[in-house]
Amino acid sequence: CPRCMVQSVIGARCPDCAKTRKLPTFDVTTVYYLRAYAAGIGLALLTGTVWAFVRIMLGGYLSGLLVIGVGYLVGEVISRAVNRKRGSGLAWSAAISVIVAFTVSGFVWAGPPGLSFLVRDLFGLILLVVAIFVATNRVR
Repeated sequence: CPRCMVQSVIGARCPDCAKTRKLPTFDVTTVYYLRAYAAGIGLALLTGTVWAFVRIMLGGYLSGLLVIGVGYLVGEVISRAVNRKRGSGLAWSAAISVIVAFTVSGFVWAGPPGLSFLVRDLFGLILLVVAIFVATNRVR
């Protein structure tokens, strides 16, 4: 009857037939979030250590550009770990993973006091923001 009909994309339908579902790409369950955080944090620990050693060998701004590659790699690995699903929660996991890689790099490179140097490094912080942007866009 017209009293209970609902307007949908294809016209008027009964309430049961008009129920919309999320696209499978955006339907992220808890298991996928756990996979995303495990892959992201694991890769962040590895890339943060590698980034620190590259920074020790090359030094300066050239090794700082590596952080953008770290952002891309973290985003791509998380995307593949969750079967190319997308969502804001996955973007958060990518951003947190890049920040963990940045922090690990600071601790390995210069020890705990070196982290305060990284925070004062304006170029490094700008590159960190760009890396977070790159990583989150891979899974958003």
